[in-house]
Amino acid sequence: MGLKKIIISLFAGVFMAHPIWANEAFELREERMTILGKQAKSMAAMVKGRTEFAAGDFLYGALTMHNAMDGMLELFPPGSHGGDSAAKAKIWDNWEDFTAKTTASLDAIAVLAIAADGGDNQSIKQAFGKVGKTCSSCHRTYRYRR
Repeated sequence: MGLKKIIISLFAGVFMAHPIWANEAFELREERMTILGKQAKSMAAMVKGRTEFAAGDFLYGALTMHNAMDGMLELFPPGSHGGDSAAKAKIWDNWEDFTAKTTASLDAIAVLAIAADGGDNQSIKQAFGKVGKTCSSCHRTYRYRR
């Protein structure tokens, strides 16, 4: 097989595999976003006093959120929007900004985990508020409302 045919075969293989990866990425990020939302809802109830504050549960929630956000950018390959996805196509047109917003969320969640581990309610409330702001900043710009 000539070099040209090998390159064409490899190139075709990448394009044929891409939709599969895009679908898998979409499914994984949806799972992670669901985890993030569930933890944020539970933690918000504690911060707002609607449920009893449980320090261990709160720290677990912060660590779970951090694990869910870690590597999130890898779950946004080009072509993984449309269909059931809430991701706007402009993510890939503004990749640097999207990356910065995603990194800011991950950093804010790390600060929240540190605050939760420290146990100071005021620090926890401030850190939780920052997480909410970083997440909503990205969602306002790059996510369709469902």
